[in-house]
Amino acid sequence: MDEKKVSKYMTLYMSLGMCMGMLLGVNFGLLLFDNLALGLPIGISTGMCIGIAIGAAKDKRLSEHMMKISRIEDVSDSTDKLVYAIDENGEEKEYRMNEKRIISEKFSVGDRVAEEKAGYLVSLESK
Repeated sequence: MDEKKVSKYMTLYMSLGMCMGMLLGVNFGLLLFDNLALGLPIGISTGMCIGIAIGAAKDKRLSEHMMKISRIEDVSDSTDKLVYAIDENGEEKEYRMNEKRIISEKFSVGDRVAEEKAGYLVSLESK
């Protein structure tokens, strides 16, 4: 697997685009052709293409800001944990997260992560 390739959002947005495209395609078919079935192929394929483009753009942005988790430490008197990640410049950044999120994203030392929004880490591993 390519270490720089991220495919977290492309399939998700493709699926969402197909669903939205189906809705729009039905309406498009009714308005132009007075037939539901004629608008479906146009709507689904258009929605899929738009979803793939949006998802690929998000994945590209994440792959440009990829980091590796160096360590995870407990915070005293809290269920939060501190996650330390090393960015592409070799600087260590600190992120505070609750234990539920760490378990749901399956963060572990050595995993690839990226900062999606300010202070919000997402896992780039498929587990």
